[in-house]
Amino acid sequence: MEIIGKGDLSQAANKLGAVWVARKLPDGAICAHANQARITTFAKNSPEDTLFAPDVISFARDIGLYTGSDDDFSFSDVYDPLTFGGARFCEARVWSMFGKVMGKDWMNQYEDYAMGYNMTNRMPLFVHPPTQVSTKIVMEIMRDHYEGLPNDMQGLEFDDVGASSAEIPVRAHPLTWTGSPDGKTTKDYFNERPVGTQQTGWCFVATSRSWKPKPLRGVMWWAPDDSSTSAHLPIYGSASHAPAEYAGKGLQQGVTSPMLTFNQRASFWAFNVVANWAYTRWNLMYPELHSTIVSTEDAMHESLVQMDMTAERVFYEQGYEACVSIVTKWSDILGKQLVDQWNTLFGYFFVKYRDGYITTSDPDNVSCVCKIDNGPYPQAWYENIVKSTGKHYEVPTPPAAPKTRRVSVGPNGEDFRPISKKALLARR
Repeated sequence: MEIIGKGDLSQAANKLGAVWVARKLPDGAICAHANQARITTFAKNSPEDTLFAPDVISFARDIGLYTGSDDDFSFSDVYDPLTFGGARFCEARVWSMFGKVMGKDWMNQYEDYAMGYNMTNRMPLFVHPPTQVSTKIVMEIMRDHYEGLPNDMQGLEFDDVGASSAEIPVRAHPLTWTGSPDGKTTKDYFNERPVGTQQTGWCFVATSRSWKPKPLRGVMWWAPDDSSTSAHLPIYGSASHAPAEYAGKGLQQGVTSPMLTFNQRASFWAFNVVANWAYTRWNLMYPELHSTIVSTEDAMHESLVQMDMTAERVFYEQGYEACVSIVTKWSDILGKQLVDQWNTLFGYFFVKYRDGYITTSDPDNVSCVCKIDNGPYPQAWYENIVKSTGKHYEVPTPPAAPKTRRVSVGPNGEDFRPISKKALLARR
């Protein structure tokens, strides 16, 4: 479903409400949206698979956006016309998500569109994956930064100083900026906008299971902050409340969120400190963080299977309320454990990767029971330093050593020859 408000009520032609269109996906198909309308033309007399606002076309005519026939009306082209930004910042994310399940050959067909270079080569609204898409696959797709693609953000596919010194796929805002390639003219430039991005407030993967008893049919896998750095917590749709570490009051309750107050027991901050530390040395920390996320979510999936069986038995033996009570307590326990785990994880990462080193356990080292290794930059970053600074950091070539010569003879015929300071210190 795509929906758009009718605009500023101060304009005489505008009215209350919104215009919208909804398409039913065929069985086995998947769809994705990323802040750009994707429904173009649609059937006007097929209510079994297409529904729309009665005035979706007439309203466009009333405000001067459309003058063509009903048959040619395209929701996206009229209400959200595609631009370079719409393709590169929005549709590219859909392209990457679809590509994860459809494969490289499919991606190649629409690469010029996703890059914003060919607006006429639009992707289909939905695709049919060759294999089933699981909850775990969706979670992994949501961690994407265009890895391995032409718009890769880690500087691995092309030299990109924006990836900094640690193959970092995170870019500070604003999304667009200006620069001067020749020191005279000014041009507009942009940063990529990936699926997994640091400014995310929260994300979730929802599953609907019609075959389960009513209180167990919906499960929301919920995560605060960046979808690429956070583990998802399962919460049943019937739960009477959220875990304390994930709960709080907001504008819906007339309360301003305390965004300037750090709270280590709040899941938002527990995950943020780990994510922001990982952003500093992504190539070193993220592989380990990703492994931790996956193993944690795997354990959550196994726990869900066990809770399904327990809660279903309670439902049939004790009733609906008892079932809701047990699944709510289950999420409460998991939520607390997950925040505890992430607070501990931050301490582990901070100790291991502080000061640019990699510190690990070494029982044989009596001084600290640890081993300290360097955490070097990628070679490409060193090459960038050389290109941008020239000889500033170059170690000069030492002068040729003078030829050894006889300078004096001792009382017993000894040769006295010059000796370098380095050789002298080595004898000490």
